Amino acid sequence: MDDNALSAQIPLFEYEANDLTKGWIVEAAYIWPRTTRKTAGTAHAHMQICASLQTDQVGTTGYDFADLVNASDNRQIGWLQSGYLIRQDGSDDYLSNGSNPPNPAKFVIDPEHIISHGLWLQAYGNTDADATATRTWNYMVLLRPKKMAPSETILHLIKNVAQDITN
Repeated sequence: MDDNALSAQIPLFEYEANDLTKGWIVEAAYIWPRTTRKTAGTAHAHMQICASLQTDQVGTTGYDFADLVNASDNRQIGWLQSGYLIRQDGSDDYLSNGSNPPNPAKFVIDPEHIISHGLWLQAYGNTDADATATRTWNYMVLLRPKKMAPSETILHLIKNVAQDITN
């Protein structure tokens, strides 16, 4: 993902079988930088990474970055905002979250969700740096299976997709 840019939607999990007795709950989710050193010519700066876990793909046309961490969107079930410091070391810049040792950032997870079809991750990073870099980020999502009645699965299939209830 480029600094100061919205990432692509990353499919983490998709379930397309006709079995309506299965669902999944996100127990926990984490994200942390894999690319901590980069030659970007940045002096000291701040960076914020924002991310969401979504049960449906979100269109990116006209998409406001603030919409990515919007708890009122029924497709979003997990949110993350985490700060990093960009420091210069010779010709390289490096990321630090200020912890010793560095810890992965943990998502806030909606406790009332069930995944019945799919799960996507999307993120962006904001910096106040003069130059930006392309960084690779690690993520880990822990899913727990849940046995469900078919009628309950159908309700969650409907709940987990975008709906325009105002028109």
